[in-house]
Amino acid sequence: MRYLSDKDKKKISVKLKKTIQEKLKVNKKINTRKIFDIWSSIALEWEINFENMNYVEMNKPWGYNYSRIRTHLYNKFIEEFRGGLNWKTFEKKLFKLLDEAKIKSIQGTNKERKIPFKQKVFPDEMNEGDWYSPPGTEVKYSTKKITNNPYQVEYFRKTKIPFFKGPQDQEDFILKNKWKDTFSYGFIYGYIKAWQNLVFVNWKLVRKDNLKQLTSKVKLLRNKIDKDYADFFFNRNFINYLTKRLKIKENNADSIFLNIEKSIYDSNLSKFLFYKKDNYFTFSERKFERQLDYHYEQIGIQEFTSGIIQKRELFLGKTKDGRFYNTVLNSRIDNLKKNIYGSLYNYEQFLLYTMYLQFISPMDYSKLNISEKDIFLRYAINRGKDEFLTYAHAKIV
Repeated sequence: MRYLSDKDKKKISVKLKKTIQEKLKVNKKINTRKIFDIWSSIALEWEINFENMNYVEMNKPWGYNYSRIRTHLYNKFIEEFRGGLNWKTFEKKLFKLLDEAKIKSIQGTNKERKIPFKQKVFPDEMNEGDWYSPPGTEVKYSTKKITNNPYQVEYFRKTKIPFFKGPQDQEDFILKNKWKDTFSYGFIYGYIKAWQNLVFVNWKLVRKDNLKQLTSKVKLLRNKIDKDYADFFFNRNFINYLTKRLKIKENNADSIFLNIEKSIYDSNLSKFLFYKKDNYFTFSERKFERQLDYHYEQIGIQEFTSGIIQKRELFLGKTKDGRFYNTVLNSRIDNLKKNIYGSLYNYEQFLLYTMYLQFISPMDYSKLNISEKDIFLRYAINRGKDEFLTYAHAKIV
């Protein structure tokens, strides 16, 4: 597969844009579930996490202890938060964590983790710096007010929107559009979906090391599951949380669930993403090697938000749409002038992320008959997914 020039990429984008415009005019039923798979999103991120851990193990004198500690923390996390094979115990632990996510943010502490084994000292290592690996500190959900950087996960201020911890202007935007419930329900959906696929679904690591180059390739393989069984219990987890914790009547909770599923799998947005070859569920970044053998594929949200600061033409083309342009401008001001940046993205960035095609103007969702509320729901779902994965990562690394 050859490397494509910017001119080649633009040609692909122009052709893809025309294809999307033509196909969205046809009222055709599409099975989007084939491409909208949260597991592939999770696996892509966590393969990178494990590869980094393996690299440290092979490349640093203290890497053995580092890897051993992280493996212990990972196994401990899965064991504690899965709650065995009893589904009621599993649900209880899930709901307890969701209750915290509703009114708190993930924040670090000064409490050092306790490891139930001694770190190994090798005979040829001369001092503690060669063999000792800090076990790290604990993280927890907290209501400590931290408002210096809305792009960081520990950002917290009380809001009128359950599960939302962002700045005032974003809160006002959501309330003005009457999307308060849309955000909360979407967040819950994404959080539970990520929990179920990382914690409860059985999966295994396949590791292949190259000791000469000090590299490690990792593949996460999901064991064969009964999809109907998994879907049924995900449905019940979502419905039960709404009825037991938010006190919503069960028939209303059922309707909320069905409306979310319709938006994900059977809306003009889902068709747009299908033709664009984007997964509904986002990820942080791709492996570096996959960017070298370039073909037109979805990029990670973190790659996107850092890219819009430096590569205006790549993400905006020659657009004159003030809303999209301001997204880039405001991101640049935050990053370069205010010196605030991080892994969290706001809705305006996500809107641009959803509608962009490389080197041409972002597509106009209104002209494609795509509901902005559907785009906002996708944002909320992925924020829920991201928050759980961030929590899990912080408990392990």
